[in-house]
Amino acid sequence: MCVKRQEGRMKLNSLLIILLGEALAFDPFTHGPYRAKHKTYYGLMNQDLDNMIDVWVPDTIDTVDSPIMVMVGGLGGLMPGVAYSTIFERVTSYGFTVVQPFSANLINNYEGVWLDDILSWVELHLRDKLDEEDIGSGVVLNHRNIFLASHSAGGHVVVEYLKHHCGDVKGSIFMSPVDGFDPFGWIDLFAITPGEYLNYESPALVLMAGLDAQKGTSLTPACAPDDLSNTRFYDAFPGTTWFINATEYGHVDGLEQMFVDGVQISHFCAASTDDVPKEVYRSFLGGEIVTFMSHVLGRETCDISKYMEDPSIMPIKTTVMRKTSTLPVQDECMQGHCQWQEDPFPQTRK
Repeated sequence: MCVKRQEGRMKLNSLLIILLGEALAFDPFTHGPYRAKHKTYYGLMNQDLDNMIDVWVPDTIDTVDSPIMVMVGGLGGLMPGVAYSTIFERVTSYGFTVVQPFSANLINNYEGVWLDDILSWVELHLRDKLDEEDIGSGVVLNHRNIFLASHSAGGHVVVEYLKHHCGDVKGSIFMSPVDGFDPFGWIDLFAITPGEYLNYESPALVLMAGLDAQKGTSLTPACAPDDLSNTRFYDAFPGTTWFINATEYGHVDGLEQMFVDGVQISHFCAASTDDVPKEVYRSFLGGEIVTFMSHVLGRETCDISKYMEDPSIMPIKTTVMRKTSTLPVQDECMQGHCQWQEDPFPQTRK
């Protein structure tokens, strides 16, 4: 009888261990363990800060190593951070800090170098600002693990920045990226030369919306024309790159609902129909960003790459592509890096 009871307890313990392991398993499409706190800092009220920035930080007293994602929003940096709140809250819930600067200087924005001033201010002042307001006391801002992210024409800004230098960037994320200054491509201001690789090599994630290239009306250009967006970026990256196309969604469907509603009313961009769930899409975008950064930093097991490569486990309809680096990298897992050189990388691939 004692032996049977002991065997029963062992089976119960094994079951509990399995269930606990499943409960703790990485699932980027659910909320992470941390609560996000949002703050806005204004240039006129903060020393050395020329631009307004929105910040999302894990609000915890537990010690958390927090890599930093700097996001350049749509319209080359004119979109405010609050337009992406749901995505940023998901990313922050996994221990990352998000910084989105707002800049109204259209011409200088597209050169990208102004991001150095943002990174400098964040490193010199952000921790003190958070301490003053008793936010995220356990968060250790990791300024040596930087990711650059973007949406729409913000992708041009990120590429231009990295063409100048890599700094501490470990990878980059592009949501429906668009190259150039205007949607018609009339102004000769492009970051990418088709047929050439860029002059930096780094892991990248491209998140396309399937309706990007569709026009909002017959009188307006598409917000992300085929020849200026998405695959234009994918083809230009010499590093390991994941490409995920959310086939049912439009160019701004990942923004907060009030922004989506405004676009649907104005028909500025093509948008998905009302019956296509936008909250699921925002969760998907946040989850893919979390997966990418966690993967290249080795914060989870290497097999989490399946969340970027297997459409069957994604919460929305997608198609995916992936290419490996032109450089002899053994495994992109735990390979966050950025290698810069003066000239474009040669057109060779393993």
